[in-house]
Amino acid sequence: MGKNTKLKCLVFGGCGFIGSHLVDQLILNGYSVKVFDKTQVNTNNIQQHLNSIELVRGDFANKEDLKLAIRDTDYIFHLIGTTVPQSATQNPIYDLESNVISTINMLEIAKTAGIKKIIFASSGGTIYGIPQKMPLSEMHPTNPISAYGISKLIVEKYLQLYWHLYGLPYVSLRIANAYGERQDPHGSQGAIAVFLGNIIKGNPVEIWGDGTVVRDYIHVSDIVLACLRAMEMEDKKYRIFNIGSGRGISLNQLIETLKEKFRKDIQVHYTMGRKIDVPVNTLDINLARNILRWQPTVSLEKGLELTIKYFDELGNA
Repeated sequence: MGKNTKLKCLVFGGCGFIGSHLVDQLILNGYSVKVFDKTQVNTNNIQQHLNSIELVRGDFANKEDLKLAIRDTDYIFHLIGTTVPQSATQNPIYDLESNVISTINMLEIAKTAGIKKIIFASSGGTIYGIPQKMPLSEMHPTNPISAYGISKLIVEKYLQLYWHLYGLPYVSLRIANAYGERQDPHGSQGAIAVFLGNIIKGNPVEIWGDGTVVRDYIHVSDIVLACLRAMEMEDKKYRIFNIGSGRGISLNQLIETLKEKFRKDIQVHYTMGRKIDVPVNTLDINLARNILRWQPTVSLEKGLELTIKYFDELGNA
């Protein structure tokens, strides 16, 4: 991959879990990087880059802040999300206002800003709803059963609309269940990080339902690679790609795997299942393989080792 210091990349949510890893790789590849994040954001994840990037602090819902961020930008990576499936369902109006409306404001500015492409982090885990057939391809019907999935789908539709009306290029990456270093172990999204946070502290792991729910887990480094491939891709026919491992594993199987890694028993508390959780979700990633020339490189086993090592070091720091 050739280095190009002239191209400027704006990462919305660049201080976060996925965003900070993307910033690492963009800088490594020689791109000029601008990060937009919350006014009071914790910059620990990008501390080593603060002297070499432009950091714009502001409100994603504020048009003037968006104008300032988007000015003089070639590529936009839209990784900002203000909700998770549970909170989006509890407060769908906030979800729409903070994610959908704010994104439309961003598109309104971007459509005349000479943007080469927008890369959007969508949700392969929620956008399809209950599967009719497995694995889920990009052609599968989209019938989300959570407000979170609905808002991701709405954003995808607006991206398509702005491409149709104004020629604003985009790629939507329908990302499976992301995990890896820097994910918040105290959050309500990211089963692996939350499980590890509890296991390392000696606390029981809580599972919604009976643990038979199947998910597709993808390491953050592979997500970053997909983002870069999407940015550099010249094919304009395909604009939506599943990004996952292509392999499903149940929560109970995940717990068994973690028991082997830690070589100890793990206490599990099962609680009532949630209506917003689909029973099984495994993504068909053949389109990404063929068009993006992308495929996952980090197995779940290797990814767990990397993540466990990170949380261990964090706890001992």
